[in-house]
Amino acid sequence: MVLTEEKLNADIRGGRIERVYYLYGKEPFLVKTYTDKIVKKTVGTDPIDFNFIKLGSNPDIGLLNDYIDGLPVFADVKTIIVNDVDPEKMDKEELDAYVTAIENVPDTTVLVFTVTGFQPDEKKAKTKKFIAAAGKAGAVCRLDGIPQAKIAGLIVKKAAKQGIVISGEDAMYLTERVLCNMTLVSEETTKLMNYVGTGGVITREIIDKLVGKLLDTSVYELATAINSGERAKAFRILDDLMAERIEPVVILSAMSGTYLDFYRAKLAKMTGVLPSQAAEQFGYPKNREWVLNKAMNAVSKLRLGYLRETVSILSKTDIAMKSSPVDSRTLIEQAVAELFLAGEKRYV
Repeated sequence: MVLTEEKLNADIRGGRIERVYYLYGKEPFLVKTYTDKIVKKTVGTDPIDFNFIKLGSNPDIGLLNDYIDGLPVFADVKTIIVNDVDPEKMDKEELDAYVTAIENVPDTTVLVFTVTGFQPDEKKAKTKKFIAAAGKAGAVCRLDGIPQAKIAGLIVKKAAKQGIVISGEDAMYLTERVLCNMTLVSEETTKLMNYVGTGGVITREIIDKLVGKLLDTSVYELATAINSGERAKAFRILDDLMAERIEPVVILSAMSGTYLDFYRAKLAKMTGVLPSQAAEQFGYPKNREWVLNKAMNAVSKLRLGYLRETVSILSKTDIAMKSSPVDSRTLIEQAVAELFLAGEKRYV
């Protein structure tokens, strides 16, 4: 069966554990979180080695079968975690053997396949067959993140448990600063809590002081400066990124992504589509819905033609970087200059 995150969570809490799980998605933090919940529910917080086995990549199928068939010691079940199994690297014989193993997992074993190191392509034949087998024998769950507001709520609750205060608005600000990456949210929240201590208050000023900007955050500020006609600010941000030794091609890629967000947001706004609906239609994970919501506000006064031209300029620059002998820094500076020229007719 295919489970939503909510159903997976409810089943684990209710003790409804499947024999087989396949957990994957764009949010590795959630994959690890729910794997840990399954382990805690099945073998406890301090399982003996015989009852808790962790394997990596594509383990030998004979070895895996031995672990699957082995009986638990002084317990009802044993749990096996296999991380980053990749069916596309298997030949037909090995894949068939894995499928057979999945189909025959006994009631005394819980077999959990987790994918955190890459994004499996469900459309590829071998991967599709593997996931189908896991879903038939147990449960498959894609974990692509949770909405920004819920992440912010978790930050507030985590801080409150330690007697620390952070407002909902500042929690939302923190999530944006780390692009709703759950791993970074957890790490940065812990760092901020350690800094202010019990009874302290996490303010926006403290967040700015302790939480570094990610590339996409800086590039969004760069794009906003360009769209607002703030030439000095835009080139200052670009110089700062260069000073951090970030490759121009990486900066360009982030800029292209940001302007695609703007273009999609404008299309959605013009057709009366809500941000949540647009995010779903464009394939954004839940923890990225806020991007379109923010972009819709940013493009409200911008012309669609201007945004279409920005995407074209960045696309041409990408081609030039890959084929021209001209220095990449020069090319990206030229692109920013062209974006300002295009911006002379930016407003509706």
